[in-house]
Amino acid sequence: MIESVLTLLTVCFMARMSPGPDMMLLIHHAGSRSAGGFPGLSGSRGAFGCVLGVCLGLTFHVSLSVLGLALLLKSNHVLFNVLRYAGALYLLYIGYRCFSDTGAVDLDSGRDGLPESTSFMQGFRDGLFCNLLNPKVTLFILSVFMQFVGPDAGLHEKIIYGTVIVLEALVGWGIFVIFLNTAFMQRIYSRYAVVLNRVTGVILFLLGGAIFVSG
Repeated sequence: MIESVLTLLTVCFMARMSPGPDMMLLIHHAGSRSAGGFPGLSGSRGAFGCVLGVCLGLTFHVSLSVLGLALLLKSNHVLFNVLRYAGALYLLYIGYRCFSDTGAVDLDSGRDGLPESTSFMQGFRDGLFCNLLNPKVTLFILSVFMQFVGPDAGLHEKIIYGTVIVLEALVGWGIFVIFLNTAFMQRIYSRYAVVLNRVTGVILFLLGGAIFVSG
């Protein structure tokens, strides 16, 4: 089972590091001014809130797969498309917010120059809704379960694999946020905050628009 867990961790890591909505959200929140953030982590409050939101949404998708309800979502095209398009609209909304944010981080004066402070709850809400409204996450996890969990697997074994998926995301995204808040990345934000916001917004627009275009 240890070998299976290690393989599962590798699969989840590769899937998580592929550029997508979760990664774009974390970059956006980590680069925003965060009132009352942790020392040395100017954007940590909103970004870590986003991590917890993403992981809570991921827990929901894992629970569906553990309980077998993911098969219902897979077979119900109407329900799948409703969630899919709702998620696309939310991506477009967040992309718009990226374009509405202007400013840059002023490290020399010790003040954050971004106009909008990112609260923990705002990051949490973005991460949660973005993940919940993405039925492809459920189908991905379902496919993972089909590879690692046999038809006769007990509930405890499914819970173990599900827990591994969620913990991998929690630890992995947490480390990613810490990297985004290093001195090097903060210097990048100080010079290119507006550009990074615009690029993030464009990517989110493309991700959301692609869902409507692909049908």
